[in-house]
Amino acid sequence: MNKKSFFLGILTGAILTFAVLFVIALVNRNSEAVDQIQYLEQPVSYENKKVTSFKVFQVLGNSALATEESDRIGGDVMYMGNTVVILGDNYYSQQIVTIKNPQRVGSLSYTNNAGMPMTVPVIDGDIKE
Repeated sequence: MNKKSFFLGILTGAILTFAVLFVIALVNRNSEAVDQIQYLEQPVSYENKKVTSFKVFQVLGNSALATEESDRIGGDVMYMGNTVVILGDNYYSQQIVTIKNPQRVGSLSYTNNAGMPMTVPVIDGDIKE
C-alpha cells in the first residue's frame, strides 16, 4: 500500500463521518420541535370548525407546519390563514390536508427563520382522504 491510498482512505473516512453526523443533526433538529409541544389537559375544538384544510409548508418529523385555507376565489383555494402544527405521519411539502373535527391539543413555540418567536396551535383530528 502506498502513501497516496492511505491518505485517500483517511480523507474518505473523515468525509463519511461528517456526512453521518450531519444527517443525525438534521433528524434530531426535526424531532426536537415535536418534543417542545405544550399539550393541553383536554383537547378543545379548533375555532368551532367541523372541517378545514391546510397546506403543508414544512415537515417536522411526525408533524408538519401548515397554513389554513383562507379564501376561495372561483375554483382556486388560497392558503394564507392561520399557521398550525398538524400531528401525524407521512407529510410532504405542499400537501393539502383536510381534517374533520379538528381539535387543538396544545401549542408549539419556536423561532422562525427571520429570528421572530412564534407560537402556533397544535391540531389533531380525522384526516379526510
